[in-house]
Order: sequence, then C-alpha cells, then structure tokens
Amino acid sequence: MRGERRLRRHVCAFWQKHSKGQALVDLVCEHLNLLEKDYFGLTFADGDTQKNWLDPSKEIKKQMRNSPWLFAFAVKFYPPDPSQLTEDITRSLYFIKHTLRDDMLSGRLPCSFVTHALLGSYTVQAELGDYDHDDHGSDYVSDFRFAPNQTRELEERVMELHRNYKYVCLNQLTYRYICLSSSR
Repeated sequence: MRGERRLRRHVCAFWQKHSKGQALVDLVCEHLNLLEKDYFGLTFADGDTQKNWLDPSKEIKKQMRNSPWLFAFAVKFYPPDPSQLTEDITRSLYFIKHTLRDDMLSGRLPCSFVTHALLGSYTVQAELGDYDHDDHGSDYVSDFRFAPNQTRELEERVMELHRNYKYVCLNQLTYRYICLSSSR
C-alpha cells in the first residue's frame, strides 16, 4: 500500500499534458527497479471493459476515454527461452503476478495433466514450503487451483510430487515454473 501511494505521487509529479505511454511504462518499471522491461506493459479497460494495451508511442490522453485512468501492470509476452531472463526480479514478477498461473487456469495456455501436476507442486512448495506430515492433512492442496477442470486425481499427484521437495528456494521454483510453462 505504501509503495502504491509513493508511485501515485511519482506519477502525479511526472504527468505532463502530452506524455506518451512509454514515459509511464518507464516510470512504473523504474519504481519496480525492473531493467528487463520489454516483457511488460500497462493495460487499461475501455468503456466496454475491453482490455487494451497502453501504446507506448502514443499520447496517454488520446488513448484514454474514461475517468479515472486505471492501469494494470501486466506481462506482454513470454520469452521463448526463460533462461533469457537474467534478473531475479523479472522472473519473480512473472510468478508473483500469477500471469502464467492465471493463463493456465483460464485455459489460455493449455497444459497436460503432467504439466499441471508439476506446476501445481511448484506452487504448493512456494506457498507452503517443505511438506510436513504433522502440518499437512490428507487434502492440504484442495484450496489451491491448478487447472481449469481440477480433479482429485490431479490434487493427489500434486501432493505426491510436493512431498519429494526439500529445501527448494523460491528462485529455483520460479525458474522451474517459467521453464516448464514455456515448454508446454
């Protein structure tokens, strides 16, 4: 919340009558300390609630027809080879923003049962840490969503895979998640 208010102050201070979209994208990326900004952009909803990308080459005011102007930071495209992402912050934003996860849950990125199970196990490891028999019940993943049509069989496979992970750090999980989802 504090970071969001600070960003709003920067945007207000930055605002000029003829500012182009790229200036706002650059400001947000600077605020996030993000250097690999080509993968990201800003979206907004028009009057029909249709999602649009802010065109970096056009003036912002000419693209916006509604008030208030609300933008969302989003992933524009996935790199063909995730090893091209050199910074932890870039990989983390892919994962933290749940872009890949959202795309798989909605069916925009179709995945096999095996891929959903692996990605689900990475998600559980990132959220809960190592498996602990005393802390985790027999259905400890039932509140998570891994696939559009999630089954008990998928949840059991996710738990089976998760039980095998020990001391896997978030950066490793993020990298594995991106690699696997990009190769699907």
